[in-house]
Amino acid sequence: MLSLSRPSMGSLVRLLPRNSSFFKALLPSFVADAIYPDQKTIWRLHPTSYLDGLRGIASFIVFFCHYTENNFSILVRSYGIHPGEPSGMISLPYFRIIFSGRPMVHIFFVISGFVLSYKPIKCIHARSLEKCYTTLASTFMIMCLNHMGFLGTQKEWSWIEQFWDWKRVVFHQITWPWAWDKDLGPGYDIHLWTIPIEFAHSMLLFMVILMLSRVKLRIRQAMTFGLMIYCLTCGKWAGFEFLAGMFLAEIHVLQSAASKDWESSEPVSVARSLAKPLLQILLILIGLFIGGWPNKDADKTPGIRWFLEQTPAPFNNMGHLAPQKFWFGLSAVGIVWAVGDLRPLKRLFEGRVAQYCGRVSYAVYICHGPVLNMYEKRVLGHPFVAAKGEVGSPDYKAAVLGTGVKGLFGVATRAQATMSWFVGLLVLGPLVVWAADIFWRAIDTPVVEIGKKIETACLDDEGEPSHQGYAAVA
Repeated sequence: MLSLSRPSMGSLVRLLPRNSSFFKALLPSFVADAIYPDQKTIWRLHPTSYLDGLRGIASFIVFFCHYTENNFSILVRSYGIHPGEPSGMISLPYFRIIFSGRPMVHIFFVISGFVLSYKPIKCIHARSLEKCYTTLASTFMIMCLNHMGFLGTQKEWSWIEQFWDWKRVVFHQITWPWAWDKDLGPGYDIHLWTIPIEFAHSMLLFMVILMLSRVKLRIRQAMTFGLMIYCLTCGKWAGFEFLAGMFLAEIHVLQSAASKDWESSEPVSVARSLAKPLLQILLILIGLFIGGWPNKDADKTPGIRWFLEQTPAPFNNMGHLAPQKFWFGLSAVGIVWAVGDLRPLKRLFEGRVAQYCGRVSYAVYICHGPVLNMYEKRVLGHPFVAAKGEVGSPDYKAAVLGTGVKGLFGVATRAQATMSWFVGLLVLGPLVVWAADIFWRAIDTPVVEIGKKIETACLDDEGEPSHQGYAAVA
């Protein structure tokens, strides 16, 4: 008698091509690692791996932010200010951090200042080039997709006209460092507004490091802290965050160097040993609460309005979003500092999921905008629209059947919108991860290798320069 049994996972895996590099390249890396375990890349932790994990989680929150703000405005609205309308759980303090992307940008900047300061020479010749070249490659692809009509409406341009418009965006928006901390709203992907700010403040950071590199430790720390305060008094939040990252990097280096001395020293009192972690936990709790700062009605939102009232000059008169930038900057510094010292959080961000998010973080930042533009309307659709007016009357409008996720669950209430938000994310999230994973391996990683080769070709590793030539000339 013929027996039909369910095929095992192992048998299914054996049916797949074992030596197809093209097939493997099309798979997300974690899927490819499961199918081809003998070719799996081993990733090892380093002293600042937790920052990679933190940056990775933050990049996904930025993706969630744009997805939510573009499609579910009812969830973004402030909590506790609409009588008779209960705030959904996802809109409440702490829960709403899941789609609060703006404070994550400030965490990016503090981490950038930290990383670029941790190994200045390596970062100057590798990381900045990596971001610059990768961004150019990504926006060129977006330009091509836009010209072919995949990203909504496009102008009736020839390829040459489209290319020159892309060149204008690249040179005068994405790689334009002279606006310092102004949102230039670059074309082809508006989410890249942080790139020129990163570029400009990286140069500022390198200049500060060079100026203070031979200054005594305490003087350097004092001058760095003084520059941080100066940036705040001038309303330059990005400069404050980059320099704060440098300040935290030096603290990290000092702590690492002194760790053995601490282990051999006499035990401290319980109160003293608990004071620092309790302070750091408090900073994280305050930072997560501030992270839920709504874009509108901050002056009416419970708790947030107190912080708004305490905002100092010049942030209190620079625009309605400026106060949140001040508090987001302070919160980002506190969170980055605390995560590095609190072991449970540090281990969480050193975990496999967070580390994977860190590896694809820049690719997620680059890819989520184009993926959402191409697929969110198709996946989410629109809700059911009831008929209006009487049949036969001039103002009569027939009912419109719902489509997609919104048509299935609706968006009229916060509960309906939350369900639509969640289901839509289950569909669009994997597409973003898949695109980012391929982009990371196909473009991001090769660009890093190119940067390393350029670094090797340009650096003088032969030691001290010879003075014989100068003597001969003399």
